[in-house]
Amino acid sequence: MTIVAEATIILLMRALVSSKESHDSHVEGHADLAPLIGQVRLAIISGLDAEFLGDPEVAALEITAAQFAILRNVLMNGSQAACELCKTMDYDRGAMSRMIDRLEMKSLIRRVALPHTRRSVALEVTAAGKAAFPKMEACLDRVMCRLLEHVTEVQVREVEKVLKRMLANV
Repeated sequence: MTIVAEATIILLMRALVSSKESHDSHVEGHADLAPLIGQVRLAIISGLDAEFLGDPEVAALEITAAQFAILRNVLMNGSQAACELCKTMDYDRGAMSRMIDRLEMKSLIRRVALPHTRRSVALEVTAAGKAAFPKMEACLDRVMCRLLEHVTEVQVREVEKVLKRMLANV
């Protein structure tokens, strides 16, 4: 799951943390959850894009929140094939390939041939990508701090527990 998706769900589950569970562990008001998740996801993405534009060093890279999610995923999870990222991030191959092309043109990611196959390539974050990453991550931190204002650490941890339970149900 990407940081944007994780953060989106954390914020949206805030409402569930304070709501009561019935005796069957069924959460009331769950029909409102999906639209809220979508709204918070958009708030994170648009907030991150705005932060990127507002930071002169990051703005010079002309990177989007979606491209950052790819960069972050590759950096945090190590080299992986684009098809793995498609599954993880729920992108179609064409969209993923275009975003990787853009990141490669910006010298933030490179494709590396896998020794055991002629067709597949792994993605690696370049030195430039690693150097730029902390600046981008700081932008994400600022967005999340704004969105999590008035949310306690206890609430965030409880939401994380609920999300893990939800994912276990998938």
